[in-house]
Amino acid sequence: MLKKANRTVMNMGLAALLVPAALTFSTTSASANDGGAAPAPVQEKVTASVPQQQATTTTNQKVIVNVNALNIRQGASFSSPVVGTATQGQEFAILKEANGLVEIAPNKWISKSSSYVTIASGKPSASQVKGVSTSTPSTSTASTSAAQETSTPAPAPTTSTASGSTVNVARSLVGSPYQWAGNTPSGFDCSGFIAYVFNHSGHSISRTSVANYWNMATKISSPQPGDLVFFQNTYTSGPSHMGIYIGNGQMIHAGSHGVAVADLDVSYYQDHFLGYGRF
Repeated sequence: MLKKANRTVMNMGLAALLVPAALTFSTTSASANDGGAAPAPVQEKVTASVPQQQATTTTNQKVIVNVNALNIRQGASFSSPVVGTATQGQEFAILKEANGLVEIAPNKWISKSSSYVTIASGKPSASQVKGVSTSTPSTSTASTSAAQETSTPAPAPTTSTASGSTVNVARSLVGSPYQWAGNTPSGFDCSGFIAYVFNHSGHSISRTSVANYWNMATKISSPQPGDLVFFQNTYTSGPSHMGIYIGNGQMIHAGSHGVAVADLDVSYYQDHFLGYGRF
């Protein structure tokens, strides 16, 4: 009886020792499993506190329009509908930037291309958003790229049939993309554009460099539509860029954004102006 009682006591003692160990193991195991699932709600809280559009922040910059008329679009896309025009000299605070455009007022975006505008620090001298035309210009409703953002009137008719033809051919190519060494409507660089236009408007010239065209051209001081305008020290030293003068202080050229109309009084062109020429 004594031996049996001792065995019973020993078994009870062993059970007492085993139960806490089992409980401890079970608790530790549950803690490990919970630890693997715990980050989910924490991550949800962190995600909820992050702004949905980090890139669309307010800036302390302004945009100055450098062309006669610049399309204002409803959204941050060159395929977005045109809802008005901004005119030369107008300044607007930049609210947001996206896809090569800047927002100047709610749901009003314009191109930020240096061919059309200047970006500067600070605020505009006065808000001019209220002065923006809200009627859709009929000549630009089909504009879908930065190269077609300007809505400029055609120059006065010229008495020269040849120069008129040159300007007409040049205008027909507005919107063609830029391509290094390109000389077809599928892609132009500046000298390839000149060769194509003149060879399709009654002239016969070889494709060559801007420097060679400058040497070939007769230098003039009072350009007429169809003449050439040359620039120097742009991407390389010496004569390095050129366009076709179309009147009203404007040219058509193949720039980095493709074939487009540009105003010659923009500071960049003034700084790099070389002279006018005629073939």
